[in-house]
Amino acid sequence: MDSVGSNIRVDTRGAEIMRVLPRLNEDVNEEWLSDKARFSYDGLKTQRLKQPMMRGAKGALVPIGWDKARMLMKHVVLRLDRNYREQGYEAHAILGPYVDTYAALKLRAQFLSRFANPVFTIQDQPSAAAANDLRHDYVLSSTLVGLEDADIVLLVGCDPRKEAPLVNTRLRKGVMHQGMQVASIGTRTNLTYPYAHLGVSPKALAAIVAGEHPICSALSEARRPALIVSNRALQREEDGSAILTTCRAIAHRYMRRDDGAYTGFNVLQNSANAVGLAELGFCDDHAGLRALSCAGTADKSLAWSRAKLVFLMGADDVDGMSLSDDAFVVYQGHHGDRGASIADLILPGAAYTEKSAVYANTEGRVQRSKLAFFPPGHAKNDTEILAALFGEDWMPSEDADVGLDLLSPALLDEDRGLMPLDAISAVEDARSSDFAVQSAVNALGSSPFAPPVDNFYMADPITRASTTMAKCTRLNKPNNFDF
Repeated sequence: MDSVGSNIRVDTRGAEIMRVLPRLNEDVNEEWLSDKARFSYDGLKTQRLKQPMMRGAKGALVPIGWDKARMLMKHVVLRLDRNYREQGYEAHAILGPYVDTYAALKLRAQFLSRFANPVFTIQDQPSAAAANDLRHDYVLSSTLVGLEDADIVLLVGCDPRKEAPLVNTRLRKGVMHQGMQVASIGTRTNLTYPYAHLGVSPKALAAIVAGEHPICSALSEARRPALIVSNRALQREEDGSAILTTCRAIAHRYMRRDDGAYTGFNVLQNSANAVGLAELGFCDDHAGLRALSCAGTADKSLAWSRAKLVFLMGADDVDGMSLSDDAFVVYQGHHGDRGASIADLILPGAAYTEKSAVYANTEGRVQRSKLAFFPPGHAKNDTEILAALFGEDWMPSEDADVGLDLLSPALLDEDRGLMPLDAISAVEDARSSDFAVQSAVNALGSSPFAPPVDNFYMADPITRASTTMAKCTRLNKPNNFDF
């Protein structure tokens, strides 16, 4: 449910989940689990997609079989090839935040085998970090355990209590038991421990990087300072890239030690496998998934008018697309949510409890989930859907069958096998030029940071379908009551 990747145990009876409990892992979630992850499992059995559907002539969704879904997909692609043979068209694949690593790799291979220049987009991945080849620009470099050893932590546009509650518990432990100091730039909020509020806009970062802010002396004297910037802050259209560069410069000036083993720069992701998807861009010879802005922004570089095929894999929050009338939208996911509402073809997939998959949490730790029970109805595993949808008659190109060994060295060990569970790849530090830092400081906007999470209890298709989370949302907002 968040980027920590808490270890859990799912108790089932038949196809029913009876309870979700935390599993002990001192390096990740210890013995804790957030309320949302523990009690939102009732959303896994409501509003589920159980069979393939296509949108009929009158706009209604009509159930079809897998064979007909495959024939329809092939017919659409052949029609696009015929109609746009001269001017060409764009095929977009938008990956949601909970797509597992192997499903993303399979989708990449299928698109490269069929389309000349496919466009890959990660939902909610800011262009600043997405277009950067440096791994520390999108991982929690200090690690979850390492945050407890920090003596001062600077939060930038970050609300760890709502974005990653178990990161917040680590910070609270440090404040209460080890004398950690916490300072925040962004929206005022209750973090359950005392902290210094330095401002609401990115302009406060300019004074810190210049050494003119009162907190600079504390950062310089600290033994293990740390900076945590929220992925949401980097999504700001006007100055997201400038915030990233400025935060990196602050970390390099105040948080880098002589041995280079500690940098203190951390990016807190907001979704379960954002790091895993970002890792797939590590190859110079192939179009990676990190090269483009997310579809939820107002980035005009994505020419949606040329997009004639849009494949939404678990992507539901994709506001901002201005598709043409003849664009064909395919949604592959497990809930009838926002993505399914705009789709012309719906392919029912498996939720995280219904498949064995590989993920990487916010610190880059490789984790694996195991199947607890099978998907409902005619739903299938994501990789099985892609194999059945495109079929073997679409011959792959030379770039299509590239595996994790070339794309994701951070997910692999020296023997070309998947890294051991709970393994974390080393993060190398890099410094921006003085000119780039000064340009970034000048580009910092004055508009305040928005709250990174609007509704903690209903933030994805599973929690939006959960009755328990709906009750929590109602109780969390007293103005929703009728008296």
